[in-house]
Amino acid sequence: MSKNNLPHWDLTPIYKGVDTPDFISDLEKVVTLSSKLKSDIEAHKSLYDIVTALNEIITIQSTLNSYANAILTTDTSNSSYIKAVGSVEEALLKFQEAEDLFVSKIKDYQNEFSDPRLKDYSYILNEYLVESTHQMSLAEEALAADLARSGVGAFERLYDSVSSSICDNDKTVIQLRNDATNPNREIRKASYEREKRVWKEHENAFAASLNSIKGTVLTLEKRRGWADPLEHSASQARVSVKALNALIKTLENNRDMFAKYFNIKAKLLGIDKLAWYDLFAPVGSLTKKYTFEQAKEIIIKCYSAFDPRMGAFAKKAFDENWIDAEPRKGKVGGAYDTSMLKVKQSRILSNFDGSYDSVSTLAHELGHAYHDSVVMEMPALLSDYPMTVAETASIFAETIVFDAILKDASDEESVTLIESYVGSCAQVCVDILSRFYFERSVFEKRKDGELTPDEFTSLMIQAQENSYGDAVVDKHERMWEAKGHYYSSSFSFYNYPYAFGQLFALGLYAAKDKTENFNDKYREILKLTGSTSANNVALSAGCDIETEEFWQEGMNFISTLIERLGSYCK
Repeated sequence: MSKNNLPHWDLTPIYKGVDTPDFISDLEKVVTLSSKLKSDIEAHKSLYDIVTALNEIITIQSTLNSYANAILTTDTSNSSYIKAVGSVEEALLKFQEAEDLFVSKIKDYQNEFSDPRLKDYSYILNEYLVESTHQMSLAEEALAADLARSGVGAFERLYDSVSSSICDNDKTVIQLRNDATNPNREIRKASYEREKRVWKEHENAFAASLNSIKGTVLTLEKRRGWADPLEHSASQARVSVKALNALIKTLENNRDMFAKYFNIKAKLLGIDKLAWYDLFAPVGSLTKKYTFEQAKEIIIKCYSAFDPRMGAFAKKAFDENWIDAEPRKGKVGGAYDTSMLKVKQSRILSNFDGSYDSVSTLAHELGHAYHDSVVMEMPALLSDYPMTVAETASIFAETIVFDAILKDASDEESVTLIESYVGSCAQVCVDILSRFYFERSVFEKRKDGELTPDEFTSLMIQAQENSYGDAVVDKHERMWEAKGHYYSSSFSFYNYPYAFGQLFALGLYAAKDKTENFNDKYREILKLTGSTSANNVALSAGCDIETEEFWQEGMNFISTLIERLGSYCK
């Protein structure tokens, strides 16, 4: 616990440190087991034996990776942690070589797909078959993986290190961004201007990183036979391009609905039009701050009302210090959940500032962790779910907390709660659309060469104008530097899955009171997410995600809230 009573997570149940025998032993084990796996594949050992070995290695390797990155994200300039991440990446290379060999040989194993012991692995094995059609030669794949460590991987770490430590006098850029929820408009504006100034001072480093990452992705996607990064992203997300197009079209069709919300918020704030620094401004009486202990009590109570198993899980996460909540220099911004397969636990990073939004964010991340706890009942190969359905559990959990609090709220409190919730929806639908537009345009422009910082800035403004329209009077032209998701080389378009998860979760939430034994069925849906496509997960819930009508159902839930919010302005 820190001096301001915000917890730091306890990682010792996983490893005691990066220089301890258990951590070092597991690093060596990944290398040894990966070497043996390669030999077994070459010797054409049974597919069941290969899958068993894959499960064992993935369990160890993913835990090493989650642990090393977790400690680094709370102390990004720590040289020992940086070195540990490098060591994990080196071990991962050995596993990737073995997995690449398996992919290259997967067609030789097709006659064993019918093994009854592998029934649950049907989708995963066929996914490997698809991957084999997008594989370079083994030598090229090995070279690409090796170069990534000192190439795009280094640029990703550079982004994390710089973005988490840059300051303007007494405040880090993360702390400046947290001022977006300050009730004082002048403070919000001042911090917004300071934040943009800090980002601009470092624009060359960020532009170099983004150019390198996007350029490398384009080269590799082409060599692997993908039409473009979006096609590969959709495959990774286990969602059809048709479903993705239906989702994007629905987001575009509802821009006017969100413009109405922005105008309502402006009225509630007593201003003519929202500026960017007003987007997260608190409205109404819930400007009070929550202690972390209060957040804990709210989340456990709300989760338990939905499903006692979910409440018990949240209590375990709080009581066993799975959460790192204190904002501090050297710690990355934002929030995330990461699973530790070896010990069947999760860890949650947040930057808790006492606002209702930070309570909601904590509920969101604990929703991810609850999802982890369900899929970790499955073998490692069947517990890795795509980003699309990953956001479903988190947003569902966030909505549980929102809805439970709203039921007991006064009209004055309801204004604040609804506005905050719809504001989050606007981020997931409108801002995510702008990020999708931006990334798509960056990839298109990057084909012709590197972009300058001014070009990145111009594309960001254009993307925001196409999404927000004139409902917000200015734009955050430095957002291409502020959002770390753009700097991922392993998953492009790290944006639309949030909109997918939001609208899918709202569809499930609407069904929860109409469906018998919904809690059990919900857990089954979560368990299924690691072993089949997002389309199939949706179909299991009776949803067709390739139609705009399905996505509009989620939008209708949001529209009802916007109408209710507008009624308080009359």
